[in-house]
Amino acid sequence: MELDYDYPPYRPPSEAGSALLRVVRGCTWNKCAFCGMYKDIKFEQRRKEEVFKEIEHLREFFPVARTAFLGDSNPLVHKDIVEIVRYLRERNPWIERVTAYARARTIARMKREKLEALKRAGLNRLHIGMESGDDEILEMVSKGATAEDLIEAGKKGGKFFEISFYYILGLGGKERMENHAKRSAEVINQARPDFVRVRTLTVIPGTPIEKMIGEKITLLTAEEQLNELRMLVEGIKVRTYFTCDHVSNYLFHRGRAFFMGVHGVLPDEKERMLEEISDALELVRSIGEVMNSNDMAKLGRIML
Repeated sequence: MELDYDYPPYRPPSEAGSALLRVVRGCTWNKCAFCGMYKDIKFEQRRKEEVFKEIEHLREFFPVARTAFLGDSNPLVHKDIVEIVRYLRERNPWIERVTAYARARTIARMKREKLEALKRAGLNRLHIGMESGDDEILEMVSKGATAEDLIEAGKKGGKFFEISFYYILGLGGKERMENHAKRSAEVINQARPDFVRVRTLTVIPGTPIEKMIGEKITLLTAEEQLNELRMLVEGIKVRTYFTCDHVSNYLFHRGRAFFMGVHGVLPDEKERMLEEISDALELVRSIGEVMNSNDMAKLGRIML
Protein backbone atom coordinates (compact mmCIF):
# COMPACT_ATOMS: atom_id res chain seq x y z
CA MET A 1 0.00 0.00 0.00
CA GLU A 2 1.30 3.44 -0.94
CA LEU A 3 1.67 5.97 1.84
CA ASP A 4 -0.64 8.99 1.42
CA TYR A 5 1.92 11.59 2.48
CA ASP A 6 0.51 14.80 4.00
CA TYR A 7 2.75 17.62 2.73
CA PRO A 8 2.83 20.96 4.58
CA PRO A 9 1.53 23.63 2.16
CA TYR A 10 4.14 26.25 3.09
CA ARG A 11 7.78 26.50 4.10
CA PRO A 12 10.35 29.34 4.17
CA PRO A 13 12.47 29.85 1.02
CA SER A 14 15.55 28.88 3.04
CA GLU A 15 13.96 25.45 3.56
CA ALA A 16 13.55 24.78 -0.17
CA GLY A 17 15.75 21.70 -0.02
CA SER A 18 14.42 20.35 3.27
CA ALA A 19 12.34 17.27 3.90
CA LEU A 20 8.89 18.50 4.95
CA LEU A 21 7.09 16.90 7.87
CA ARG A 22 3.57 18.03 8.78
CA VAL A 23 3.15 17.92 12.56
CA VAL A 24 0.10 20.19 12.81
CA ARG A 25 -2.38 21.51 10.27
CA GLY A 26 -3.04 25.22 10.06
CA CYS A 27 -2.10 28.00 12.45
CA THR A 28 -2.82 28.34 16.17
CA TRP A 29 -3.40 32.09 15.80
CA ASN A 30 -4.54 32.59 12.19
CA LYS A 31 -5.61 36.22 12.70
CA CYS A 32 -2.75 38.21 11.13
CA ALA A 33 -4.30 40.78 8.79
CA PHE A 34 -1.61 40.43 6.11
CA CYS A 35 -1.55 36.63 5.90
CA GLY A 36 -3.63 34.36 3.72
CA MET A 37 -1.65 31.16 4.26
CA TYR A 38 -3.91 29.11 6.53
CA LYS A 39 -7.24 30.95 6.43
CA ASP A 40 -9.16 27.93 5.10
CA ILE A 41 -7.45 25.35 7.32
CA LYS A 42 -8.82 24.49 10.76
CA PHE A 43 -5.99 24.08 13.24
CA GLU A 44 -5.42 20.56 14.53
CA GLN A 45 -2.63 18.44 15.91
CA ARG A 46 -1.95 15.39 13.77
CA ARG A 47 -2.02 12.00 15.47
CA LYS A 48 1.45 11.01 16.61
CA GLU A 49 1.10 7.63 14.91
CA GLU A 50 0.43 9.28 11.54
CA VAL A 51 3.49 11.49 11.89
CA PHE A 52 5.66 8.56 12.96
CA LYS A 53 4.60 6.57 9.90
CA GLU A 54 5.69 9.40 7.62
CA ILE A 55 8.96 9.75 9.53
CA GLU A 56 9.71 6.09 8.79
CA HIS A 57 9.28 6.73 5.06
CA LEU A 58 10.77 10.24 4.92
CA ARG A 59 13.76 9.24 2.76
CA GLU A 60 11.48 7.82 0.10
CA PHE A 61 9.76 11.17 -0.39
CA PHE A 62 12.86 13.37 0.02
CA PRO A 63 15.77 11.29 -1.32
CA VAL A 64 18.36 14.08 -1.50
CA ALA A 65 17.38 16.28 1.45
CA ARG A 66 19.89 16.91 4.23
CA THR A 67 17.64 18.98 6.50
CA ALA A 68 14.06 18.76 7.76
CA PHE A 69 11.33 21.35 8.30
CA LEU A 70 8.33 20.86 10.60
CA GLY A 71 4.96 22.27 9.49
CA ASP A 72 2.50 23.85 9.56
CA SER A 73 2.57 26.99 11.67
CA ASN A 74 3.70 26.72 15.31
CA PRO A 75 4.17 22.91 15.52
CA LEU A 76 5.90 23.30 18.88
CA VAL A 77 2.47 23.37 20.54
CA HIS A 78 1.92 19.70 19.62
CA LYS A 79 1.61 17.69 22.84
CA ASP A 80 4.09 15.10 21.55
CA ILE A 81 6.51 17.46 19.80
CA VAL A 82 9.59 16.40 21.80
CA GLU A 83 8.92 12.75 21.06
CA ILE A 84 8.29 13.53 17.38
CA VAL A 85 11.58 15.42 16.98
CA ARG A 86 13.48 12.68 18.78
CA TYR A 87 11.94 9.95 16.62
CA LEU A 88 12.64 11.98 13.47
CA ARG A 89 16.32 12.12 14.38
CA GLU A 90 16.55 8.47 15.41
CA ARG A 91 14.95 7.14 12.24
CA ASN A 92 16.75 9.53 9.88
CA PRO A 93 20.38 9.95 10.97
CA TRP A 94 21.15 11.73 7.67
CA ILE A 95 19.33 14.86 8.90
CA GLU A 96 21.77 17.66 9.66
CA ARG A 97 19.28 20.28 10.85
CA VAL A 98 15.66 20.38 12.06
CA THR A 99 13.74 23.65 11.86
CA ALA A 100 10.19 24.89 12.47
CA TYR A 101 7.93 27.90 12.38
CA ALA A 102 7.16 29.29 15.85
CA ARG A 103 5.07 32.10 17.29
CA ALA A 104 6.98 34.63 19.38
CA ARG A 105 4.45 34.47 22.21
CA THR A 106 4.66 30.66 22.28
CA ILE A 107 8.43 30.75 22.76
CA ALA A 108 8.27 33.66 25.20
CA ARG A 109 5.89 31.69 27.42
CA MET A 110 7.38 28.23 26.99
CA LYS A 111 9.11 26.73 30.02
CA ARG A 112 12.87 26.48 29.90
CA GLU A 113 12.63 22.72 30.53
CA LYS A 114 10.56 22.25 27.36
CA LEU A 115 13.02 24.25 25.29
CA GLU A 116 15.91 22.23 26.71
CA ALA A 117 14.08 19.00 25.89
CA LEU A 118 13.48 20.12 22.32
CA LYS A 119 17.14 20.98 21.90
CA ARG A 120 18.22 17.59 23.26
CA ALA A 121 15.74 15.90 20.93
CA GLY A 122 17.40 17.58 17.94
CA LEU A 123 15.58 20.82 17.07
CA ASN A 124 18.05 23.42 15.75
CA ARG A 125 16.36 26.50 14.30
CA LEU A 126 13.14 28.50 14.68
CA HIS A 127 11.54 30.78 12.08
CA ILE A 128 9.66 33.55 13.94
CA GLY A 129 7.48 36.18 12.32
CA MET A 130 8.55 39.44 13.93
CA GLU A 131 6.86 41.54 11.22
CA SER A 132 7.47 44.78 13.19
CA GLY A 133 8.95 45.99 16.44
CA ASP A 134 6.33 48.73 16.73
CA ASP A 135 3.47 47.80 19.08
CA GLU A 136 1.04 50.11 17.28
CA ILE A 137 1.65 48.30 14.00
CA LEU A 138 1.55 44.86 15.63
CA GLU A 139 -1.86 45.68 17.11
CA MET A 140 -3.13 47.18 13.86
CA VAL A 141 -2.37 43.99 11.92
CA SER A 142 -3.65 41.68 14.72
CA LYS A 143 -0.28 39.99 15.19
CA GLY A 144 -1.11 38.69 18.65
CA ALA A 145 2.33 39.57 19.97
CA THR A 146 4.11 42.62 21.35
CA ALA A 147 7.61 43.97 20.99
CA GLU A 148 8.33 42.60 24.46
CA ASP A 149 7.18 39.12 23.33
CA LEU A 150 9.57 39.34 20.39
CA ILE A 151 12.49 40.37 22.57
CA GLU A 152 11.77 37.62 25.08
CA ALA A 153 11.39 35.01 22.32
CA GLY A 154 14.70 36.03 20.79
CA LYS A 155 16.59 36.05 24.07
CA LYS A 156 14.99 32.91 25.46
CA GLY A 157 14.88 30.88 22.27
CA GLY A 158 18.37 32.00 21.30
CA LYS A 159 19.84 30.15 24.26
CA PHE A 160 18.81 26.87 22.66
CA PHE A 161 18.28 27.39 18.90
CA GLU A 162 19.24 29.52 15.94
CA ILE A 163 16.59 32.22 15.60
CA SER A 164 15.39 33.64 12.30
CA PHE A 165 13.25 36.81 12.47
CA TYR A 166 11.03 37.94 9.59
CA TYR A 167 10.45 41.66 8.98
CA ILE A 168 7.73 42.98 6.66
CA LEU A 169 8.99 46.04 4.83
CA GLY A 170 6.19 48.59 4.38
CA LEU A 171 3.87 47.03 6.96
CA GLY A 172 3.36 50.40 8.64
CA GLY A 173 2.76 52.12 5.33
CA LYS A 174 4.04 55.59 4.57
CA GLU A 175 2.40 56.80 7.77
CA ARG A 176 4.54 54.73 10.17
CA MET A 177 7.59 54.02 8.05
CA GLU A 178 10.18 55.57 10.35
CA ASN A 179 8.76 54.11 13.56
CA HIS A 180 8.44 50.72 11.91
CA ALA A 181 12.08 50.60 10.80
CA LYS A 182 13.67 52.17 13.87
CA ARG A 183 11.65 50.32 16.51
CA SER A 184 12.15 47.04 14.68
CA ALA A 185 15.90 47.65 14.71
CA GLU A 186 15.68 48.27 18.47
CA VAL A 187 13.88 44.95 18.97
CA ILE A 188 16.46 43.16 16.84
CA ASN A 189 19.28 44.73 18.85
CA GLN A 190 17.78 43.37 22.06
CA ALA A 191 16.56 40.01 20.75
CA ARG A 192 19.79 39.31 18.81
CA PRO A 193 18.41 36.83 16.23
CA ASP A 194 20.88 34.89 14.10
CA PHE A 195 19.05 35.88 10.91
CA VAL A 196 16.86 38.79 9.83
CA ARG A 197 14.86 37.98 6.71
CA VAL A 198 12.99 40.72 4.88
CA ARG A 199 9.63 40.43 3.13
CA THR A 200 7.98 43.43 1.47
CA LEU A 201 4.26 43.88 2.14
CA THR A 202 2.43 42.48 -0.85
CA VAL A 203 -1.33 42.67 -0.45
CA ILE A 204 -3.08 39.35 -0.93
CA PRO A 205 -6.67 39.76 -2.19
CA GLY A 206 -9.24 38.83 0.43
CA THR A 207 -7.00 39.36 3.46
CA PRO A 208 -8.09 41.88 6.14
CA ILE A 209 -5.19 44.21 5.35
CA GLU A 210 -6.62 44.81 1.87
CA LYS A 211 -9.33 46.99 3.44
CA MET A 212 -6.70 49.03 5.30
CA ILE A 213 -4.93 50.12 2.13
CA GLY A 214 -5.78 53.73 1.39
CA GLU A 215 -7.26 54.22 4.85
CA LYS A 216 -4.77 53.20 7.53
CA ILE A 217 -1.92 52.19 5.24
CA THR A 218 -0.48 53.95 2.21
CA LEU A 219 1.65 51.51 0.24
CA LEU A 220 5.25 52.58 -0.22
CA THR A 221 6.70 53.70 -3.51
CA ALA A 222 9.92 52.03 -4.66
CA GLU A 223 11.91 54.99 -3.34
CA GLU A 224 10.19 54.86 0.06
CA GLN A 225 10.70 51.11 0.16
CA LEU A 226 14.46 51.60 -0.26
CA ASN A 227 14.52 54.39 2.33
CA GLU A 228 12.83 52.16 4.90
CA LEU A 229 15.25 49.34 4.14
CA ARG A 230 18.14 51.76 4.64
CA MET A 231 16.80 52.89 8.02
CA LEU A 232 16.44 49.29 9.18
CA VAL A 233 19.98 48.34 8.13
CA GLU A 234 21.39 51.51 9.68
CA GLY A 235 19.64 50.80 12.99
CA ILE A 236 20.84 47.23 13.51
CA LYS A 237 23.91 47.20 15.75
CA VAL A 238 24.18 43.51 16.67
CA ARG A 239 25.73 40.69 14.69
CA THR A 240 23.19 38.95 12.47
CA TYR A 241 22.87 37.67 8.92
CA PHE A 242 20.56 40.07 7.08
CA THR A 243 18.93 38.93 3.87
CA CYS A 244 16.14 39.93 1.48
CA ASP A 245 15.65 36.34 0.36
CA HIS A 246 12.24 36.66 -1.27
CA VAL A 247 10.86 37.87 -4.60
CA SER A 248 8.63 40.40 -2.78
CA ASN A 249 11.75 42.53 -2.25
CA TYR A 250 12.59 42.83 -5.94
CA LEU A 251 12.24 46.05 -7.91
CA PHE A 252 11.55 45.84 -11.64
CA HIS A 253 12.07 48.04 -14.68
CA ARG A 254 10.52 46.98 -17.99
CA GLY A 255 9.80 43.55 -16.57
CA ARG A 256 13.32 42.85 -15.37
CA ALA A 257 14.52 42.84 -11.78
CA PHE A 258 17.31 45.35 -11.19
CA PHE A 259 17.32 45.24 -7.39
CA MET A 260 16.97 42.06 -5.39
CA GLY A 261 17.58 43.37 -1.90
CA VAL A 262 20.74 43.29 0.16
CA HIS A 263 22.44 40.39 1.85
CA GLY A 264 25.29 40.14 4.31
CA VAL A 265 26.55 39.95 7.86
CA LEU A 266 25.79 42.96 10.02
CA PRO A 267 27.49 45.04 11.19
CA ASP A 268 30.57 43.82 9.25
CA GLU A 269 29.10 44.41 5.78
CA LYS A 270 26.83 47.34 6.64
CA GLU A 271 28.76 49.91 4.61
CA ARG A 272 28.66 47.80 1.47
CA MET A 273 24.93 47.06 1.93
CA LEU A 274 24.09 50.74 2.44
CA GLU A 275 26.04 51.61 -0.70
CA GLU A 276 23.99 49.08 -2.66
CA ILE A 277 20.78 50.65 -1.37
CA SER A 278 22.05 54.13 -2.27
CA ASP A 279 22.93 52.94 -5.77
CA ALA A 280 19.43 51.50 -6.16
CA LEU A 281 17.91 54.78 -4.98
CA GLU A 282 19.85 56.75 -7.56
CA LEU A 283 18.73 54.34 -10.26
CA VAL A 284 15.07 54.54 -9.19
CA ARG A 285 15.19 58.34 -9.32
CA SER A 286 16.75 58.33 -12.77
CA ILE A 287 14.85 55.64 -14.67
CA GLY A 288 11.27 56.08 -13.44
CA GLU A 289 8.55 53.51 -14.20
CA VAL A 290 9.74 51.22 -11.44
CA MET A 291 7.46 48.38 -10.37
CA ASN A 292 7.47 46.58 -7.04
CA SER A 293 5.94 43.32 -5.84
CA ASN A 294 2.41 44.76 -5.53
CA ASP A 295 2.54 46.01 -9.13
CA MET A 296 3.88 42.71 -10.44
CA ALA A 297 1.41 40.63 -8.43
CA LYS A 298 -1.53 42.58 -9.89
CA LEU A 299 -0.24 41.76 -13.35
CA GLY A 300 0.14 38.11 -12.46
CA ARG A 301 3.87 38.29 -13.10
CA ILE A 302 4.80 36.98 -9.65
CA MET A 303 2.98 34.76 -7.17
CA LEU A 304 3.51 34.75 -3.41
